[in-house]
Amino acid sequence: MDKKSYIQIFIIFGIVIIATIVYLNYFKNPSAEYVDNLRNNENSKVFEGSSDVIKQMSYFSEDNKGNRYEITSDSGIINPDKSNLILMNKVTAVIFLLNGEKIFISSNEAKYNDENNDTTFSGYVKMNYNDNIVVSENLDLSFKDQTAVLYDNVNYRSNLTNLNADRIFVDFISKNTKIEMDDEKNNVLVRSKVKNVGN
Repeated sequence: MDKKSYIQIFIIFGIVIIATIVYLNYFKNPSAEYVDNLRNNENSKVFEGSSDVIKQMSYFSEDNKGNRYEITSDSGIINPDKSNLILMNKVTAVIFLLNGEKIFISSNEAKYNDENNDTTFSGYVKMNYNDNIVVSENLDLSFKDQTAVLYDNVNYRSNLTNLNADRIFVDFISKNTKIEMDDEKNNVLVRSKVKNVGN
């Protein structure tokens, strides 16, 4: 082949490479495909036998405002009675809010609804947000409403206080927190970390 043929082959090869890169970067959503493939593989594994356990489960979601939710577990199974309910063990979750804040949650177990992203964490539950740490036995998370309810042996710690309560409601958007006791006669136990505060 002459020099002109080599140049033509090189140009055609370059066009194919550029077209492939443009397609992969702008027209194909690899993260969505990955999540779909992951869910399909998990479904096929679980329904081969009811005792099948899936290792290293991960689910990702994003709402219409741009807030993101990621939840992972060491292992889990799909509930045979409700296929949208995922039963997880050794769970970690992160909520990425649009304002840049992150909420970290970890627990021994969780029930994750892959239709609406609602999650019930149980066992030893720990939630970190801003400079606050809340530990409880249970946590109900609504990703859609950006709220969490922590209940049963709740301990809340911040830079200023340490308190025990039966239930804490947290709104991640408004930053409002509501603290309750089941028995109205019992008071919330609060320990202040601030010393020598003047009037």
